[in-house]
Amino acid sequence: MEFSSLVFLFRFMPVVFLYYLLPDRFKNPLLLIASVVFYAFGEPFYIFLILISVSGNYLAVRVMDCIEGEKKKKIWLGALVFINVGVLLFFKYTPYTMPLGMSFYTFTVLSYILDVYFGHAPAEQSFVDAGVYMMMFPKMISGPIARYGAVRKQIKEHTVSLSDMEAGAAVFIVGFGFKMVLADHFGMLWHDIRSAGFDSISTALAWLGVAGYSAQLFFDFQGYSLMAIGIGRMFGYRLPQNFNHPYRAKSVGEYYRRWHITLGEWFKHYLYIPLGGNRKGASRTMFNLFVVWLVTGIWHGATVNFLIWGMALFLLIAGEKLVWGKFLEKNQAISRLYILLLIPLTWIVFAIDNIKDLGVYFTRLFPFWGSASYVNPMDFTRHLKNHTIFFIMAFLVSLPVTDKLCRRYRDSKVCKAVLFVLFVFCLYEAACGANNPFLYFRF
Repeated sequence: MEFSSLVFLFRFMPVVFLYYLLPDRFKNPLLLIASVVFYAFGEPFYIFLILISVSGNYLAVRVMDCIEGEKKKKIWLGALVFINVGVLLFFKYTPYTMPLGMSFYTFTVLSYILDVYFGHAPAEQSFVDAGVYMMMFPKMISGPIARYGAVRKQIKEHTVSLSDMEAGAAVFIVGFGFKMVLADHFGMLWHDIRSAGFDSISTALAWLGVAGYSAQLFFDFQGYSLMAIGIGRMFGYRLPQNFNHPYRAKSVGEYYRRWHITLGEWFKHYLYIPLGGNRKGASRTMFNLFVVWLVTGIWHGATVNFLIWGMALFLLIAGEKLVWGKFLEKNQAISRLYILLLIPLTWIVFAIDNIKDLGVYFTRLFPFWGSASYVNPMDFTRHLKNHTIFFIMAFLVSLPVTDKLCRRYRDSKVCKAVLFVLFVFCLYEAACGANNPFLYFRF
């Protein structure tokens, strides 16, 4: 069951909105039950595995919190991390189908374990509250990854109001629009290119595909994140921001401080800083960055392209720190062009898991011998004509002035009317279109 499905919107959510009518002590139990039902709809085969995991981690962390002696406690911590990461790797690197949202769920559980171990937050005494943190349905499948120490107070004490409902609904609708209006249409472009075969497309269409896939991934994942944040707000939770206009960045390092912010913060908080961060000299900093990007690549998938993608980003960020970073800071026009050209190329490595196909695609992008330029030279024109309006829309919603206008007029009747029309249009698209799963569901 996806946020963009009619079943979710008109069957699941109306029932869950009983939340507003219940006394405070019953709100979290309803939210936990709703999360179990939501997951069971999407992954009925694995729902018992998730429930066993939630129960087991809840009990194990309580035991760990009571253990006296640092050595024994560290052994218990190592066992918990090993088991949770082991389960994730088992499903990721074996032929078995990975449970929906397993990667994000595992990061959430590890945050709970590590925050309790390091004393950032106490072990949760209430099974319901622990379950809400680990399984909260808005964020369970694809984030945002909310660290336990940062949201524990909200789980224990939070208020809901009609203003929260209205604000959350507005954020949800914007994310809904990003998914249905932009991401899914850019997905059609990328689907057509893949269906045609990479060896039969022109250089111009190959570059259009780079732009199309990059836009699809951005608006799909940002759309999901906004929908999750909006739903959380409706229930009184302030989930963390996950995107901050990454394509306005002027370096790859800055780009990834703006893209999938909660994943970056997770790696920084639980891996980069414990390894020493940038406190032990340049060589150790480079090693720590290497480890983070190696793990990032491995986390995204078991195929070689994800490893190449992670290592390529490590080399680019290392190069910025050691060689050309200061040049980019002084030349903003070049730095922006650098991001707009380079980042989409890395997303193509991310998108194509067959190394042979990836090589073919890059020969189409860079036809140094001229052959690719003359393959179906008119294919670009047809696809550009079909998708120009969506590229224009994507450009307009990404402008800084658009942010300013939205903040200034968000409470106006005109803004509410626009959101209503957008919501109705998205419902029409959802009713008429094929089911297009969110891209990050497979991670």
